[in-house]
Amino acid sequence: MRKKIYKFSLFTLSLFTFLFVSCDSGDIEEQSYNVTDKGHTVKLTAVLSGIESWEKKYSVSLAGFTTGDNYAQVVRTIPYTTSNTQMELVLANIDDNINTVELVITNRLRERVITLASVNMDEYVNVKDTIRMDLGLIDVSRFGALQLGLFDKACILCHGGNGGTGAANLNLTEGMSYANLVNVPSTRKEGMMRVTGGNAQESLFHQIMAEGGENLLHVNHTEILSNQFRENLNEVRQLIDDWINSLGDNNE
Repeated sequence: MRKKIYKFSLFTLSLFTFLFVSCDSGDIEEQSYNVTDKGHTVKLTAVLSGIESWEKKYSVSLAGFTTGDNYAQVVRTIPYTTSNTQMELVLANIDDNINTVELVITNRLRERVITLASVNMDEYVNVKDTIRMDLGLIDVSRFGALQLGLFDKACILCHGGNGGTGAANLNLTEGMSYANLVNVPSTRKEGMMRVTGGNAQESLFHQIMAEGGENLLHVNHTEILSNQFRENLNEVRQLIDDWINSLGDNNE
């Protein structure tokens, strides 16, 4: 019996020595500190509609970007199954070099396609509390993304529907834009549709936004587009084409 007690005590002493040496190295404490005290946290709260309309090469994401870089430094993809339900999504461990956190459409390379909403992180340098991004009900379908990221940002200044009309009798405000675009004859280019559903190449919308389209109308729309989307111009153009072509499948 004494022999067994002696062996157990020796094992206990060895285990205590191992734990003491491991803890004394400082590795465990340092790792815990880095995980729990790094950077900022942004919490997105929203009800997203239309998220299921996206094809697989695109994602609706909450992502952090640095100025001048179109690739997300940190990103969380929002599942398609969250459509039309109250959703909360947290993006944590955001470094100080991140300038914006955005609700954004990204491609498979984590590249920004078009921004739907954003938070300027430079305004929260000394803020330690969770930064809240409360968006309410928001349409993130393909056409909803164009409304939020393109029309509202770059187009409604001229096509704002003053008194029911805008420039060229084109109203691109929310709730009016789709009916003013799809399969509607142009008032400026005879024989053309503003958007020919299912055929981007034959749509005036595509042609005036594409490279070389600056001379089709008296207003240089390609210049407007390039000024607004310096880092993601090609991605926005591709999104326009993908949306128009998708209309042949009766999708938005």
